Amino acid sequence: MGQFKLLLFAWCHNSRNYLGIVVDCPSTHSSHILHHVVQLQPQSYRFVDKGLFGDFFTTYVEDLVSGRYDVHNDIISMLPNSGPHTGTSISRGIRTTVSVMFCPDETPAYRVYRYQISFEVLDFAALGFASAQLKSRHWLIHYQDQQQTQSSGHGVVGEFPILSEESPYYRYCSRMTDDELEGLMLVALEGYFTMVPGTLEEPAGPDFTLAVPYTEVPIPMEIL
Repeated sequence: MGQFKLLLFAWCHNSRNYLGIVVDCPSTHSSHILHHVVQLQPQSYRFVDKGLFGDFFTTYVEDLVSGRYDVHNDIISMLPNSGPHTGTSISRGIRTTVSVMFCPDETPAYRVYRYQISFEVLDFAALGFASAQLKSRHWLIHYQDQQQTQSSGHGVVGEFPILSEESPYYRYCSRMTDDELEGLMLVALEGYFTMVPGTLEEPAGPDFTLAVPYTEVPIPMEIL
């Protein structure tokens, strides 16, 4: 960071970035960055200004208490459940939530966005079965200039999760990037997941889908 001094206080598993507070900087920058929290990419030293430490921490605690952020296995997720760059749909008693965040990445050629998908059975009566297993995924990815691509595959991150009364909740994280070949900026994503009532080995009814609503990705506000 050159003449900048940061006190690092957190590591974000989802973004693979540090959070730190600027404790010293050149006088030319002090009026707008001193004592601010920044999200720092450890290899490129690119960072995103998160605001004054007091404001950042107060807002974050309030969001954590309200349930906007989750805690799983003693790890606080930085991917929110509500607000900008999130989307929710409910079908067959299952709530599907998507959230997206921009991640300053060590790859300089294109931007990286991490997204989180969660499934939660809210009503087993509406589901109509004791369990349902994820079979496949389908994405419609929107880029600038109204360009689109589609992507499909089996399972998610190598898994085929089963939602049941014993395990009514599942979430996973993955990533998308700008179009690496054409250089187009990622704008939004949407899609659906195909579910099988029962299990893949013992289906109990016809397949059904869970929609991922159209969700815009955040526009990066980087300081290089």
